[in-house]
Amino acid sequence: MLLWRSRLLANYNKGRASGHWRRLSDTSRAMTTDSLIAETIADPRWFPLYFDARTGNLHFAFVPAEVHRELAFLKDLKPAASEIRIIPRAAIAQYPVQRAPLHLILHSGLGGSTLVARALAQPEVAVALQEPPILTDVILSGRDPSSGAALLAEVTRLLARPFSPGEAVVCKLSGIGNGMAQAIAAMDERSQLLCLQNPLDQLLSAFAARGASGRMAGRQLAIGIRNSGRFAFPMSDAELLNHTDFQLAAFAWLSIQKMMIDAANALGATRVASVTSDKLMRDAPATLAAIAAHFRLKCDVDLWAASGTFTRHAKSGEPFDQKARAERLAESLRVHAQEIEPVIGWAKEVAEKAGIPWELPCPLLEQTA
Repeated sequence: MLLWRSRLLANYNKGRASGHWRRLSDTSRAMTTDSLIAETIADPRWFPLYFDARTGNLHFAFVPAEVHRELAFLKDLKPAASEIRIIPRAAIAQYPVQRAPLHLILHSGLGGSTLVARALAQPEVAVALQEPPILTDVILSGRDPSSGAALLAEVTRLLARPFSPGEAVVCKLSGIGNGMAQAIAAMDERSQLLCLQNPLDQLLSAFAARGASGRMAGRQLAIGIRNSGRFAFPMSDAELLNHTDFQLAAFAWLSIQKMMIDAANALGATRVASVTSDKLMRDAPATLAAIAAHFRLKCDVDLWAASGTFTRHAKSGEPFDQKARAERLAESLRVHAQEIEPVIGWAKEVAEKAGIPWELPCPLLEQTA
């Protein structure tokens, strides 16, 4: 499986590595043939990968369902020039599309969201979209609320196209993309949301275990959410520099926590369910079955075990052992306890002052018991 995934990405990435796709994008040559535009919009395999706010064009890449099912992140795709179609945004709205239920996974990060998306993406059941980068483009280009909402509606319509009759679409959002879930779900009453919380101590332990790159990832997550306008704590550049990497990661975690809670409060317990990564990892089969039921997906539970879903790392495809993962996180927390534990206490005080509950509403397993 890992070899197949590596070959798949290698074939896709050869175009951008040679610079051909970049040169095509820089020229901003847009498609104008009506039949080609209609074909692109009608075929969900032509996936809206990026939006260029400067030119007003959408960049579609040819991404079949089997590629979606193997990817951990759509941003890793680097298509060849022959696999890109550039279409003016103004030409898209006139073409109708079929829409499947578009379900959304909001998550704190490093807590099993890729596992959930991959497990649910069974043929004839669903296709999983792993953190579409175009949603980040929508956020960053949506300075005007009215135009931003219109662009989001257009992109959502494209993301919801079914790959096969009867299949749903499951979209795992990015850190900043979490903030768009409520607006996306409001466009279709069939959309269900899952909020997957990775407890803050475990998130910080995971960052710490990765050394300098992990600490930088926590800082970058906070900066990305702040730049998107979804940071729950107004902060100047100077104030940003006055906080440690772990403090900034905690600010990011709390901001995502608020996004999840806001979505749950707006949409209610019938459409939103929450679960912690602890529960997911402790009993993945039962938790995934409950998630599938919440999304109204008829997944083959036996297929999960047969395909190695629980014994293979969802991102890398390498052997995975939940007990070993828990031991690594516990050891990281022990080693870095003097740094992490004060941040947890401080973050709880910040959360209380900001009115952000530490626990998520709408617990999944209680709802489905």
